[in-house]
Amino acid sequence: MRNLEAQKQTLADYKEIHAGEAISDLRISVYSAGSVADQVCRFYIEKLGAKEGFPEDNDYLPNQEINTKPWYEVSYFPNSWFEDQYEGNIKIHDGKWFKSALSERNQWKQGKWLQGAYFEWTGILNSGDLVRCSVEIIDDDSFDSRAKKVTNKTLITILSRIERSDEDMEDD
Repeated sequence: MRNLEAQKQTLADYKEIHAGEAISDLRISVYSAGSVADQVCRFYIEKLGAKEGFPEDNDYLPNQEINTKPWYEVSYFPNSWFEDQYEGNIKIHDGKWFKSALSERNQWKQGKWLQGAYFEWTGILNSGDLVRCSVEIIDDDSFDSRAKKVTNKTLITILSRIERSDEDMEDD
């Protein structure tokens, strides 16, 4: 399901981070999925045929004729999430409950639970323009340690950015 509120915030964040850059050829879409990040990540690995890690033989497209194949990297919940966190005397995060709730999920690898993933690939459009695409999977608000409630919710941000070809820039 499209998450227009998160999409608006993501676009504002991107504009702030990349202030001064032309972003007219930027497309951002944000979706909420009712699945855990593991399932969403596996879906994208399979559909994109993505391989883990940046393709070493393609350091920022030295040959513009070659498209980079989809690659990805994952992030795991850090151990600090398994510890209680306080603001003053108020417990704001129940780490023991969090770890117990998280243990209901499969581990991505031994001793590690997937928190999110980042996918990226590039391609050349018929116009000669370079398009860089990415998918970011963020496990968001799945765990409410105050209410001791788990909701399977994953935010998916899909971003594509077109970089105009040298020929197009010369025409301006």
